[in-house]
Amino acid sequence: MSSTATTNARRLAFGPEDRLMNMSRVKFQWAVDIHEEMVANFWTEKKVPMGGDKQCYLTQLRPEERRAYDLALAFVSNLDGYQFNNLVQNIGQHVTAPEVSGALARQAAEEYMHVRVYQTMIEAVSLNPEEIYLAFERDGLLAQKNAYIMSQSDILKGDPTPATFARAIVANLILEGIYFYNAFLVFGALAQNGKMLASADNIKYIARDEGGTHLNLFAHMHGAFREENPHLYDASFYQDAEALFRGAVDLECGWGRHMVGSGIPGLTPSMMDAFPKYLANLRWQIVKPGAPDLYPGVANPAPWFFAFFKVNGSRQNFFETTVVDYDQSGLEW
Repeated sequence: MSSTATTNARRLAFGPEDRLMNMSRVKFQWAVDIHEEMVANFWTEKKVPMGGDKQCYLTQLRPEERRAYDLALAFVSNLDGYQFNNLVQNIGQHVTAPEVSGALARQAAEEYMHVRVYQTMIEAVSLNPEEIYLAFERDGLLAQKNAYIMSQSDILKGDPTPATFARAIVANLILEGIYFYNAFLVFGALAQNGKMLASADNIKYIARDEGGTHLNLFAHMHGAFREENPHLYDASFYQDAEALFRGAVDLECGWGRHMVGSGIPGLTPSMMDAFPKYLANLRWQIVKPGAPDLYPGVANPAPWFFAFFKVNGSRQNFFETTVVDYDQSGLEW
């Protein structure tokens, strides 16, 4: 079989395996482009010195701000570990286009590096790091949220079929596009008030990955897999997808209110309730372009967020991007 024929036979998932990985021709050019952007964005946990945040944490944060910071860090430090294992041991096992596998492998490496960044933050500022690492053992809401997220991996792991793979893509769009962001909002609000600036710089780089290339990758995977398997995207699929969205938003809203309690400077409980709903409306347009909003009339409660978290030199701000059109040769944004 020629290289061209091998390339044309590729499918995103559950297709023939091209073990030789001939990359002179690729079917999914967007995967190569995303991988190249990931490489261009390379950074490590050593990029941002954390020294100043230790003193700020001990002497400048109010008790309610310190609690919000600790809870935000406790959750996101768990989440990237879950996602690393999900990509390596679950999603990646069924992808059969080598260019997409390469992008997923790169994403997994970045999730691992994010875990190391969170570890650096925890060890730099906390008087008792174990209290943050193991917060889920004491905080019932965090334990509930973690369990729900891990259960989304079981959608595919327990029944690996194209239908469950389609739903797993939706779960990953939610993870990359909704779950992190109330925690990011806490770090941003503190920095807006001149506090924990190094932590916010680290989060800017992580947010560029999660809300940029990682979300972009799964958005393209959703479009490509739908092109390959249009019969799977029926009323039942969209009903299940909406249930995944609404379940995630309910948990994220509750967690956001829990983090800030009665409020911290710059954030109120109502803001933490609105932000996941606003994001869900954006991400729903990736899943079902042109559909009505899941949460009509919800505006962005933190208009400063997207500009604040855009890293200098970023090629684009993907946070607020929605899908315009799908194309078999790629996606237009």
